[in-house]
Amino acid sequence: MWPFKKKTVQPDKSPITFTTIICIPGIWNTWDEFILSIVASTNGEYFAVGNILMNAKKERYYTLEFCEHDDRMQESFKYAGMVTRVTDNFLDQIGSHKHVIYISGQTGNLEEAGHIAFAAEAILKAGGVGIKVETTGKAFEKERWCSMLESYEESNFYEMFVVDSIINANGSVYSCGMQNLGYKDTIISGEEFQTAVGLIKIFGYYQIVDKPTIQNEETFSTGIDSAKYRITEEFNQPNKGHEQFENPFGMWRLTKE
Repeated sequence: MWPFKKKTVQPDKSPITFTTIICIPGIWNTWDEFILSIVASTNGEYFAVGNILMNAKKERYYTLEFCEHDDRMQESFKYAGMVTRVTDNFLDQIGSHKHVIYISGQTGNLEEAGHIAFAAEAILKAGGVGIKVETTGKAFEKERWCSMLESYEESNFYEMFVVDSIINANGSVYSCGMQNLGYKDTIISGEEFQTAVGLIKIFGYYQIVDKPTIQNEETFSTGIDSAKYRITEEFNQPNKGHEQFENPFGMWRLTKE
């Protein structure tokens, strides 16, 4: 199972960083109301000063943008929530939001992805209705995001930050969002859709859980008797040039041998 060549574990930190942006519509009437709510709901663990959300204990700081009600928000969550199957009742709640908070901060590795995920949860508990990872295009109901952090494992970040079922014009299937975690995204051409999605998912979890050093032209398989795929660098990313979706770490292409 996995690539056939023995790998060494890569460092957790990467010299490349990425700015993750998360959108949280909420029920706050004013900015001052949010400031009081975030302190009260987290027992002072998080607090906002100016446009900065702070966690002094963990020494983490995030930029906040407090925006007015957005009539486009419900439709945006409907599209981004297709993969996570958000409910109509949830979308109605999104449509009734009063203000929107955008939280952004540097990630590009699993540790920092975890910190911003918990910071976003704090905002949810302070009056947020739902969550959309802008740098992935994936939305969640409040309870689902919080439950994935209650049973905290690094592997949960794949579901939280990655979409693995996007199809481009030529029928290739690819992922988006691995840049939030510090890894390359993956693209596959010429495979049946569900097969491609399953392979991308397994390959993504493999990177997060096993943390291998993957080299260009190595091979990958999901099992001893399964098909082998050649791993190569893909330089023409489908999201190339997109500020939020282009992956600065790059992209892998898996090609069946």
